[in-house]
Amino acid sequence: MEKIILTLILSVFVVALGCTKPKGNYTEKLKEGCVEATITGIKLDIGRLENYLVLPDLQNKAQVEAHLSKLYEDLKKYQNMRIEEYALPQPLHIRGYINEPYVVNTIIYLEKQSMSGPFYHAVKVMDDRGAEIKPKEIYEFTIYPLYRRYYPFEDWYVLIESFEK
Repeated sequence: MEKIILTLILSVFVVALGCTKPKGNYTEKLKEGCVEATITGIKLDIGRLENYLVLPDLQNKAQVEAHLSKLYEDLKKYQNMRIEEYALPQPLHIRGYINEPYVVNTIIYLEKQSMSGPFYHAVKVMDDRGAEIKPKEIYEFTIYPLYRRYYPFEDWYVLIESFEK
């Protein structure tokens, strides 16, 4: 009798586990990664522009201050954003490499890149796989351009979704 009750309890437990909805799906995970990476990129740009403001010979101080103000607004927006509200940008498929081992804000160099860009600063790699990207090896990257850097050329903070040799 105890075996039957134990079997019944285990059966109910297994069925209950099978019926539970998994927490999140890949799209939600990707959106979470993009929002997190966007926040990281904005914070990097804030730090960079705050460093510009202390330069004694800064010519465009008013422009930098205005952009810094927008960065703070955007930071607040993304920090308070619900994942369901985030619209994924169109992914880009690029061919390129990194020069050194991956760290946050690593530049992905395009195989045929001009001096005026576009530039892609990787601030996150999905599933924390950045260490798997070998420097100076060419990869096919799928990236999401998340936030445009304050820079005169096309320059983006990006999330690397995937990469293959």
